[in-house]
Amino acid sequence: MLRLLRTYGLAMVLLTFVAFPLYWMTLTSLKPQTEVFRVPPTFLPATWTLEHYVNLFWLTDFGLLFWNSLKVCLLSTALSLAVGILGAYALARFNVRGKEAYGRLVLLAYMFPGALLVIPLLLLFRELGLTNSHLGLSLAYLTFSLPFVMWVMRDFFASVPVDLEEAAMIDGATRLGALWDVVLPQAVPGIIATGIFAFLFAWNEYLYALILISDESLRTLPPGMMRFVSTTDTNWGLIMAASTLATLPMALAFGLIQRYLVTGMGAGGVKG
Repeated sequence: MLRLLRTYGLAMVLLTFVAFPLYWMTLTSLKPQTEVFRVPPTFLPATWTLEHYVNLFWLTDFGLLFWNSLKVCLLSTALSLAVGILGAYALARFNVRGKEAYGRLVLLAYMFPGALLVIPLLLLFRELGLTNSHLGLSLAYLTFSLPFVMWVMRDFFASVPVDLEEAAMIDGATRLGALWDVVLPQAVPGIIATGIFAFLFAWNEYLYALILISDESLRTLPPGMMRFVSTTDTNWGLIMAASTLATLPMALAFGLIQRYLVTGMGAGGVKG
């Protein structure tokens, strides 16, 4: 009984530590501006208001920023999964020279900070005419989402029995047909897990979105929200409202597919 109490007590402490910033962000967005800086602070608003959310949509282009981020992240995630699944399957199934070394190099590319790649990408995209476009930004996000997808999905595919694919090919299926009809249905938890993390990487990314996009109408949320901060005034209620709405989609996604995330990440760590 004492051990159970310690376990639940530690879990509650960790939950409070992690959840309190989210709680404070949400409550601040529901306070009037005069109450945001009240000393001592109020842990529940004395006056509840939605003025910051109304101002967010009427006085700023938050809706456009949100849509731009959603479009870029969906495109980036789709490209990462399409290319990463094929690459991971090749690494897991084909016996080619240097396969293990290449797999480690893929993970090594994921370890480089994005700041080292942004200038070469900017010069390359300028030559290709991909700067200041959502397609170019989505392709830039592949530099850190694609290695992650390939590394996780490789171990996941390796845990799927080869006999199932061989049986499908004996019945007349092609290699791609066996991948589509046999392997991918069993890999759904892993695909969902890696897809969510690839989407999250792109959703929170700031540096590439700031440098590769200069047109204000094409800005995404992270650099776009920085316009709410100025040298003379910072509307914290507006920033907290924007942050709450930007966090809400991912929080809902994690809550709805939590079991797929646990299954997918756990299975991705098992080698066949």
